[in-house]
Amino acid sequence: MATAAAVSVDAIAAPDAADGVGALAELIEHSLVTRDDATGTVARYRMLEPVRRHAVETLEPVDREHVRRGVARWALRAGREHGVAIRGGGDMTAVEQVEADRHVLRLGFDHLADTGRYDAAAELLWSLWLPLWMTGHTHEGLAWTNRLYEDDLSGQGRARWLVARAGSNRVAADLFTTAERAMRLAERIDDASLAAEAAIFASAAALRLEDFDGSRTLLARAEVLMRKRLDVERDVWAAVHVPIGQGDGALLRGDRAAAARRWRVAADTARKLDSEFSVPAILAECARAARGEGRLDDAAVMLAAAAEPVPEGDGHKPRAHLAGVAAAVAADLGDVASARWWERAGDTEPAPDSDEFGARFRELVRRADTVTGRD
Repeated sequence: MATAAAVSVDAIAAPDAADGVGALAELIEHSLVTRDDATGTVARYRMLEPVRRHAVETLEPVDREHVRRGVARWALRAGREHGVAIRGGGDMTAVEQVEADRHVLRLGFDHLADTGRYDAAAELLWSLWLPLWMTGHTHEGLAWTNRLYEDDLSGQGRARWLVARAGSNRVAADLFTTAERAMRLAERIDDASLAAEAAIFASAAALRLEDFDGSRTLLARAEVLMRKRLDVERDVWAAVHVPIGQGDGALLRGDRAAAARRWRVAADTARKLDSEFSVPAILAECARAARGEGRLDDAAVMLAAAAEPVPEGDGHKPRAHLAGVAAAVAADLGDVASARWWERAGDTEPAPDSDEFGARFRELVRRADTVTGRD
């Protein structure tokens, strides 16, 4: 109920605003609000649509607007806090909190956009695109960007909007153009952190367009930008994604050993920065993208490399994530028995030990190489 308490304090101009939590408890008691059955670290509640519609209709227009302003204030503050926690420390709890509060954050964003607070909306969008991407909501992130127009934004607002748009875009040519524009604009307004983020995106797009030299140049530019200011050096997302991008480039050039070395550097960087940022989760998403492009051999290599930095004590979740992608790759390869094994491994807690995982991943790589003709 922490989110309900925070929103009620922002939304209700009264000394007893925190009593909104008590009101929520009363609604739960009368079955007008129910707890969601979905599992997770954050409790979530929902209201039936007829009940929600009736509640909105009973509010006076002035009260309705006051609530919307309060939600927007809360969303902007929460977005800033979550953005800093995720980029600066790889805080996965913050990612889960964004997922839990996503619909409320969307209401706040909508109000900012509807009332002409375009730069504030762009700031919220930039703060949230990364956790939206990490939780599989890139289409929603792109829809948010479509609510804004760059002519309505200041230089910094436009750079943030472009970076968020690049982060939510899957089309390589569009991604490259958007990210390069964002990088040049961010450099012009002397925002090294935004420029580094944009350079990493542009590099990833250049790889997909098979411009390997251009990709390396952009990653080198990102490294320079990261070292420009101390606060940028503490941007864990950028620090980890530079070696990940270098590994992706090596893989696409056919140098698997070099790719694995760069990905290990990424994992070591995250650990040295005392970050919760999950390099295996990033590589799993890269493998998912490679599978979508039909590069099953590359996807298998990424999954095998991702399994290396997952210590035994890290729990079930990272291995389950990898197992889910591995099951899809095995199914694409026509190996039904292995796909079923991976599905069971993802559902079983605790997961199989590292030795068994390693052997299974090596077999997945071997089979992918055989099917794609590399072996």
